[in-house]
Amino acid sequence: MSSVWNDEAIGQIVAAVLAVWPEHERYIRGSFASRSSALMASSEMCARRVLRVAKHNALPLERLCSDYRFLCGVVLEEELHFRRTGAYRLSKFEDALRTVYSDREFMDRYMNFLLLSHVLWSNHAQAIHHFEHVYLAGLQTSTRHLEIGPGHGLLLSCAAEHPLVVETVGWDVSEASIEQTRRCLASLGTPRPTRLVLQNLFDAPDSAERFDSVVLAEVLEHLEDPVAALRSVRQHMAPGARLWVHVPINSPAPDHLYLLRSPGEARHLLEAGGFRVVEAQSFPMSGVTLERALKQQLTISAVMTAELAA
Repeated sequence: MSSVWNDEAIGQIVAAVLAVWPEHERYIRGSFASRSSALMASSEMCARRVLRVAKHNALPLERLCSDYRFLCGVVLEEELHFRRTGAYRLSKFEDALRTVYSDREFMDRYMNFLLLSHVLWSNHAQAIHHFEHVYLAGLQTSTRHLEIGPGHGLLLSCAAEHPLVVETVGWDVSEASIEQTRRCLASLGTPRPTRLVLQNLFDAPDSAERFDSVVLAEVLEHLEDPVAALRSVRQHMAPGARLWVHVPINSPAPDHLYLLRSPGEARHLLEAGGFRVVEAQSFPMSGVTLERALKQQLTISAVMTAELAA
């Protein structure tokens, strides 16, 4: 693991993960083997953010790693179900609410898992790199930025630190999720305050404020009707606004409802919601080529930048 250990924060996280899960070393080697220097630098910065969140919240790194291993096991169970049936286990939001979102302890472990996956999983690392270094860099000056469902808060913290962004807002339907986002932002000491609002996208009035930038990161797959959500998002975008979407393809998880089988289906989803895709990237799961992922229906992170269609 010498190439990983050369980066201080990544090395600290990798060492902690392997202390509780030594069998994971082969996967980690594959995940970091082909990362460019730019992606490694981005992953190191993400790792530093994760360590700051853990330290600020008196969260032992061992606990983060144990939760990461636990959720990897849960995801594996969902993967086996997906391989047997060709479908996700759940299809109704009320079932996800009952089995996942209402379990505060499970949700805490889930968010801890996601903090580490953005460092250790190459597809997640590439997605956050694209957001920070491609999408944010392409915004206009004085951008008002909204993230719907900010969850762990890493993306919202990146936006709050960016010089082109003058205001950051987060909407979420879950008070517990808002509290998790608030803790993350407090840990990272972002330079400007962020408004976090308990707000269901579908209930937001048409007269609500308009934003120049909107983010839906790993949100659409949690919805029964993502097209309706995208159409609702349109009502809260200013003229010339941009939308950044990260949605997983063939990616079973305990609360994933809407199955997309290809990046093309993800593009069509945005188009059905009233958007024109101006850029699209596909990042396959760690250690897998895009061609193999498409052929074998393996996980792909589809990342798209879009604007309002005429």
